[in-house]
Amino acid sequence: MGPDRRYEATHEQAREELELELVREVVLARRRLDNVVLAALTLGAELLEHDSERATAMRAAQILEQHAVDESDIARDPRGALNRDMMRDRRRAYRIGLAREAGHGDSEAEQRRRRQTALLREVRSDLLEVVRDCGRLSVDHVAFTDVIAQGLCAATDKLVIGADMETYRAWQRGMILKITEEPSPDGGPPRVMATVDAGPGRGLLTVEWDSQERRLALVARMARAGISPVIICDRLLADLSVSSPLRYSVR
Repeated sequence: MGPDRRYEATHEQAREELELELVREVVLARRRLDNVVLAALTLGAELLEHDSERATAMRAAQILEQHAVDESDIARDPRGALNRDMMRDRRRAYRIGLAREAGHGDSEAEQRRRRQTALLREVRSDLLEVVRDCGRLSVDHVAFTDVIAQGLCAATDKLVIGADMETYRAWQRGMILKITEEPSPDGGPPRVMATVDAGPGRGLLTVEWDSQERRLALVARMARAGISPVIICDRLLADLSVSSPLRYSVR
């Protein structure tokens, strides 16, 4: 690796660490504010039950301790923690009538897309955790590769669940002819669709780009080519982190 490549790798790692730190601070700030509000509401509901300032202060300290933020969960996977918080906020909005609940009135395709997006985020989080564990362990190259291979196998097993094998085979054998975007019915990010030449006798198929089937085909092609599990894991993580090839969209 030449000086330029080393500089680029170092720069990219620094940018990733800075981005994760920013996400971590955002989640911490959101959770601390949320928990302080909940603690205040809890204490306010109990004020009439306390007969002295001392009793009120002691109870306030207990409530604040109960609502302390678990920072280890955020440090382990900042992006995953932010995604969980956003899903929780949406559920709260649904409960008080500010938004329509996901799945109510949605088509079967939209519900499947939502489940698939959650699965892809989960797989990405799992792989990141495996990589972090390897970084904390003092192991030789062979052991490191074995751990990565096990994590990659577990991630692949998850991707297989619910995958459409016809779509998988289209990605595995086909050639991409065109990539387009379709607006999302709920006003969210557009769907990226790919027109694939699935081979003789199968014609052209239009399939979704941000899918578990395409990731499975990607892993299968690299494995057949004899590529190291470490490189496959790195490539899969990069692919899982971006939901569209047409725009910069970090998951």
